Amino acid sequence: MKKYPFIIILLTPIYMMLKGSLSATSFLEGVFFSTLALLATRTIIKPDVRETLPGLLKRIPGFIIYVVFFFVDAFLATLDLIYRCLHPKLPIYPGIVAVDILGVSELHAAMVSNTLNLTPGTLVIDVDMKQRIIYVHTINARDLESTKKRILNVEKYVERVVK
Repeated sequence: MKKYPFIIILLTPIYMMLKGSLSATSFLEGVFFSTLALLATRTIIKPDVRETLPGLLKRIPGFIIYVVFFFVDAFLATLDLIYRCLHPKLPIYPGIVAVDILGVSELHAAMVSNTLNLTPGTLVIDVDMKQRIIYVHTINARDLESTKKRILNVEKYVERVVK
């Protein structure tokens, strides 16, 4: 709990940049929402991440790589979805894919699920933490191996942030 002020100080400028405002009101909103986010996630954040500054700092490069990967992946998925929607034959092959995930923490599963949900053309149906399987509905289930490889690739980048 005593390390939360440091994390709030890190999250507040991020909020202000996303909002696009450097006003005092934006600063206070950033502090408020950062505090709410920390209180809501305090039970799923790993204790070593919360307690040590080096533990937090060593995850920053992985987080930056994850964000870049996510934006590139979302952009490519958007182009693929546009192609499928505008194609005269509408080449859509929906299906549900079950993929074994490697991570065992709730934070890991939540980040993988949210990343896949924010990527156009995919939707997480269920996460079975006991068997470590994630069920994903995809718009292109024709090639199951490439779809599974793509989901495992998402998991690999998430792992850099949460390990």
